[in-house]
Amino acid sequence: MKAKETERTDRRGVALVMSTFESLGFAFREQSESDYGIDGHAELIDDECPTGQLLGIQIKTGASYLSERNDTTIVFRADADHVEYWLNHALPVIICICDPDNRTIYWQAVTKETAISTGKGYRFDLPITQTLDGSSIQKVADLLTPLVPPDRYTIFKTEDISHGLAKRYSFKVVINGYASKAEIASIIRQVTMDGTKRQYHRNHLVAGRWSGADAHVVWTFVYPSAEDEARCNHICRSLWIDESLDGTARPVSIKGENIGEGIIVEWRKDYSFLARHTSTNTMTKEDYFGVVISRIHELKQLLSDIESHLRSLEAGNITEGAFIDATDGSREQINDIYMSISEMPHAPFECKEMDKCLESFIASMHNIYLLYSDNGRQTRTAHNRLVLSLQQRTYAREQLGELEYEMRKIR
Repeated sequence: MKAKETERTDRRGVALVMSTFESLGFAFREQSESDYGIDGHAELIDDECPTGQLLGIQIKTGASYLSERNDTTIVFRADADHVEYWLNHALPVIICICDPDNRTIYWQAVTKETAISTGKGYRFDLPITQTLDGSSIQKVADLLTPLVPPDRYTIFKTEDISHGLAKRYSFKVVINGYASKAEIASIIRQVTMDGTKRQYHRNHLVAGRWSGADAHVVWTFVYPSAEDEARCNHICRSLWIDESLDGTARPVSIKGENIGEGIIVEWRKDYSFLARHTSTNTMTKEDYFGVVISRIHELKQLLSDIESHLRSLEAGNITEGAFIDATDGSREQINDIYMSISEMPHAPFECKEMDKCLESFIASMHNIYLLYSDNGRQTRTAHNRLVLSLQQRTYAREQLGELEYEMRKIR
């Protein structure tokens, strides 16, 4: 099989860019997996240590890309989709036009100023004097992704979600203040790479399996605010998978941008919509308490009523039919309260823990309603219904205690 001439030319260009960047003090990583419009990443190396400061590179090679030129510039043309992708990428992007015969690389940063609309697409003017060599090292370094100090973000939650085939972590990160897309990408890289070295284990069994080992998989979820984290409204999520991890143990990949180190970031397109929806559908503290306090009082009375009849049923003092007749009104009232609370606007941020307890409490109560609904009586035996109802009663009592504790903290 013969290699196509264009493929050989492309490989010469990639090799030239790689060797040039490495001679300038960068590490170059070709993107072997398909990444729309990004052929490689360059990372600045400082005193033999990676800095985490990266650059995305689009490489074009050959005479056809050098043909449209004048005394001062080389013109590179691109379609709107590529330009939009580059401009919105988490990494700064440069275009490199390679002349492998003369071992020269012309380059230009992709910015809103350098992307010149032609009506049908865009053009970029690459100055003939702007070549990738020692003379341009500072210009290139000025484009790199920023370093973000640790006080700019907070890890709200660390979860060990390992199993027998892979050591895995999940991190929830909240940004402290505004951060650009490039800064968020930098934070994700820092959290992910630090996360691979973590030695937190959720129990002794996991510790026995994975203690001392690096992680194989790291997820990171990023939230612009603590309230977003409370609403599970992340602005992006990322996934890193160790290249050596066996295919049977690899999680399902996500689609997104490669921001370096093999980390894929998926940005949520509906984040702003959900954030606006949340902000306009959140109750004040007084309105929230005005609704839920009376509901909690009703549920406590209903729980006591259901409990007394469940004890009689368990003891054999009444039949299930008598239990159903005696609790019919209480169970319907539980269902009505469950539906009304489900349709409430969001609880205020300071009440989020209380609201979680309220949801758990009423869910256990509602499960008792479901067990003795028409469908519950058709799909389960009488013994099974009783056992499960007693279990849900116990859960409800436990959750009521937690609910009252959280309520005392914020009232």
